[in-house]
Amino acid sequence: MRAEVAVVGAGIIGALAAYELARRGLSVLLLDAGKEGAATPASAGMLAPYPEGLSGELLEAGLFGLDYYQELLAELKEKGFPVEAGFAGTHVVALSEEEKGIWAAQEPLPYPVRGGQGARRFPGGYVNPRALREALLAALRGMGVGLVQAEAEGVEEGRVFWREGEVRARFVLLAVGAWGGRFGLRVRPLKGEALLLRGEAPPGPLFAGDGYLLSREGGVYVGATSREGWAEGVDLFGLRWLADYAHERFPLLEGAPFRGVLWGYRPLGELFVGEVARGVYAAVGHGRNGVLLAPWTAKRLLGLLGVEG
Repeated sequence: MRAEVAVVGAGIIGALAAYELARRGLSVLLLDAGKEGAATPASAGMLAPYPEGLSGELLEAGLFGLDYYQELLAELKEKGFPVEAGFAGTHVVALSEEEKGIWAAQEPLPYPVRGGQGARRFPGGYVNPRALREALLAALRGMGVGLVQAEAEGVEEGRVFWREGEVRARFVLLAVGAWGGRFGLRVRPLKGEALLLRGEAPPGPLFAGDGYLLSREGGVYVGATSREGWAEGVDLFGLRWLADYAHERFPLLEGAPFRGVLWGYRPLGELFVGEVARGVYAAVGHGRNGVLLAPWTAKRLLGLLGVEG
């Protein structure tokens, strides 16, 4: 197989980079291992640069992503691939007078929250990461981009190989999330667990205390735990924390019917987007902001490959 660019990893970051490269006329091949615990299917898809505490260049990157997604989703919808999303803002609810002062939370609560002292709305929103990935992959298929379901066993200049084959490429992009350590990248897993409930969601993503809520497929996404390591699945500790948080903090979710659980490994480490070997580039360490920072990451990769136009 041959391609101008081989992208290893077809989560949001890899798929979006592949999409932008293909739009510019480059031949692209996607390679994805389909690992259980990949971050994208479990992600909240939060677009909340201010509540996430970003500053400086990362805040600018987050605001770029917020604008970019509105244009991208309109484009995908026109192609026949609509994606669940909302851009009505994100809310922070203060649970103490101290938090109220820190956030300047003087607005009324947009959603009932026990102990809420005030709220503040910021520019932001959310996008359903699983639906976005499916839409991007469908669009890529229509653009002639192939997807190989296999785990890369090695990467070197101009070459990616796996058990049954290899691809020769001018450039290689590694977007492998928490599995970056297999390629010598400084990243480790931070498992997150989330709960899906039937019930009324807030008007936009809402942060309160150690967790948050947002709309997901007609119900409510409740997130999220945060623990280092490769432990698989949602355990009793995580499930209990999520259930208690939803039940005790939000009156509208008392006794809400259970829909399911999600879990995945966030890629924890120093954010890095750059060249790691001749012709080999990596995008790692996005932590809990992978979806938000994916557009900025794709733009930066395009610049490094000299294909911004």
